[in-house]
Amino acid sequence: MAQPYPKLILKIEDALKKMLKGTVPVISTDQLADSINSRTDWIILDSRELAEYEISHLSNAIWVGHLDFSLSRVADITKDTKIAVYCSIGVRSENIAGKLLSYGFSNVWNVYGGIFTWANEHKTLVADNQQPILDVHGYDKNWAKLLGHHVNCILSK
Repeated sequence: MAQPYPKLILKIEDALKKMLKGTVPVISTDQLADSINSRTDWIILDSRELAEYEISHLSNAIWVGHLDFSLSRVADITKDTKIAVYCSIGVRSENIAGKLLSYGFSNVWNVYGGIFTWANEHKTLVADNQQPILDVHGYDKNWAKLLGHHVNCILSK
């Protein structure tokens, strides 16, 4: 397997140390991938904007959005289900995970490093048809610098 980009992952960690509030438990991308591979039941929620999700996402992720997040998008999920929420690096997903906890969900985790770390570690991303893809929405030009060169960074759809 190709090696991850340690310098980029460290830059993401530095940003998270400054930006995360620490109000939600975190799960690493490796822990989540291991849980998925061992068939542990997780619901994975994508809290990026729809244009970001439509480019690529984690396999079987459910889009819930961020700015227009609505509890109705998670109405079919039982409150004790294991939920992992991700975004680009983990800031927006911490916000949505916090909302879920405040709504009574009891087993919610923020994916530390988000889809950027996932992609930088060469973990599988999929398009809407669930086929593997190397494209990731870079959010903006500054954040896109946190993606490895093997990733096709898309800034708009």
